[in-house]
Amino acid sequence: MELRDGNYELFKGLKLIKNMGIKQKKVLCSISARGGSKGVPNKNIRILGKKPLISYAISESLKSKYIDKVVVSTDSDEIAKVAQYYGAEILMRPSSLAEDRTPLIDSTQNTMRCMDKQGFKADIIVQFSPTCPFITTKYIDQSIEMVTDGSDCECSVSLKKIQHEHPYRARVLKENGFFENYEQEIDVESRQYHSRQDLPDLYCTTGGLYTRQRHLLENYTGDDFAMGEHRKGICLTDIESVNIDEMIDYYFAKFLFDSELNK
Repeated sequence: MELRDGNYELFKGLKLIKNMGIKQKKVLCSISARGGSKGVPNKNIRILGKKPLISYAISESLKSKYIDKVVVSTDSDEIAKVAQYYGAEILMRPSSLAEDRTPLIDSTQNTMRCMDKQGFKADIIVQFSPTCPFITTKYIDQSIEMVTDGSDCECSVSLKKIQHEHPYRARVLKENGFFENYEQEIDVESRQYHSRQDLPDLYCTTGGLYTRQRHLLENYTGDDFAMGEHRKGICLTDIESVNIDEMIDYYFAKFLFDSELNK
């Protein structure tokens, strides 16, 4: 079945029937997958572990206890066919939202608005990157529970612990070739930490998973990541945090699929 709305087309693929989510909330999962990847050509449909990369995000989203609709936003007919085969609904987005520097959140906001026009007004929106094949349903559901548990949490984000590239040991390289400790910028006495084990625990976002309450995307104007003032983190392992951006990431992911480390 094909539905049209202005310049957008929605192809409805095979869909597992889900419940209405926690506390009768409508939950949308938006997976953005453009076709013009340069770091890894045809990245989103490149074979990984005998399946196209994007299939992992779709499959894990469809297994969620709470997600009602899984939509892949793309500018590529080839990606659309693959994503539809694996059970996602497809939103063909305009080229203006498929450029190299287009933030994923812009595509996510567009998906939410297009679904509004189709009669599906989501309360919770999961932004799931198809380039993170090791994020499982467990974390998707956990992220949804965080923003619907009655607390002040507006957004939940996937994080990983910073290990070897800790900011307390960062350096600023000057034009003359000399470098200074970054502690001068962040006011930290990094020399008091003699070993990695002594460094305070710090975390960075993985880019894989952002789950937001609707108002964050409604009010998003392009000047932030729309995470709100009250957000929680989901801590992933190094393997679960893998995000395929360059060829070295792809080959590392291939290694992990066949490795005992991923068991």
